[in-house]
Amino acid sequence: MSIQVGDIVKLKYDGLVIKKRLSTNAWTDITPLSAAGQALLGKNVGDKFNVHVHKGTVEIEILGVSK
Repeated sequence: MSIQVGDIVKLKYDGLVIKKRLSTNAWTDITPLSAAGQALLGKNVGDKFNVHVHKGTVEIEILGVSK
């Protein structure tokens, strides 16, 4: 199942496991306009990718996706 706006994603990022919704609410969620949000769109569970954030480039692994 590829990731779409509205999905809740479980990610391994910078040594942490987090759950966030991919939505337009930039205060609490990952916005699809951000570098991480753009990289997530269309990806699947198990995919790994690098994204440039405020502190440099980090690897993100997708551990799960739910609606």
